[in-house]
Amino acid sequence: MTLLSTFADIFKSPIFISWALAIAGIVTLTAMSVPKLRATHISAADIQVTFQAPPIWLDTSLLFELQDVARLHLAETTVGREGLIQTAEAMMSTGWFTEVKQVQWMSNNHAIVDATFLVPYATIIDGNEEIFIDAQGRRLPKRDGIIVNPKYHFISIENTMFSKPTNPGILWNGEDIHAALKVLHLIYNKAWATQIQTIDLSSWSSDGSMTFTTSTPSRLKWGSAPEEERGLEALANDKIVRLNWLHTNFGRIDKGISADFDLTNTSEITIQ
Repeated sequence: MTLLSTFADIFKSPIFISWALAIAGIVTLTAMSVPKLRATHISAADIQVTFQAPPIWLDTSLLFELQDVARLHLAETTVGREGLIQTAEAMMSTGWFTEVKQVQWMSNNHAIVDATFLVPYATIIDGNEEIFIDAQGRRLPKRDGIIVNPKYHFISIENTMFSKPTNPGILWNGEDIHAALKVLHLIYNKAWATQIQTIDLSSWSSDGSMTFTTSTPSRLKWGSAPEEERGLEALANDKIVRLNWLHTNFGRIDKGISADFDLTNTSEITIQ
């Protein structure tokens, strides 16, 4: 038997033929599947995007807008890790989040976004604009539509020393802002807090005091930031006790009358 005939017999072997067909099949499948995966794009209209535990205060129109941002970026890239990372970066760049932890495909057309929203805590009146800030004083983005469900009440801070930060997520400058936030932290969950429309900081630069305005309308001079009271000024807890008493006995902290109230007196509330 010659060497040539030996090779011929090997090529005719059923085992060799089976292996050859198997290898050829693998190569064929690889050649077909890789280009298909790389070319897999899903139409934005066919992609469902949900947020993990979206906040209850978020207006539906803003939620839809953010879902559209995710849909468009997921549709622009192939299904894979790179597309998810790019989508997470796009979501973060909207300015509505402190963190976008993950964007994940749950099925071939459903993605879920796990992110932490900047939470609105108050608004600041800046010229003709009303801009949301969070509890730390970080600015939220602006939009033409509604941001927060209208059923929620937010106290506005007005006549601040500094204008808004350039970009969302940045702290608003000014000791006056942070003093107002300290007061807000103290009164935020009080039953009468919704009666307060604004915290006026127009006197801050001259005497470091703040004034509440109500819808009646009335003005209630609060005075200094909590734990920063001046000599012969009532302490913050005493002011809270007095406002609680007014609310309990009159239903309103301003008794339902238009007047100027001074909460800073150490002995009693004075009315002008």
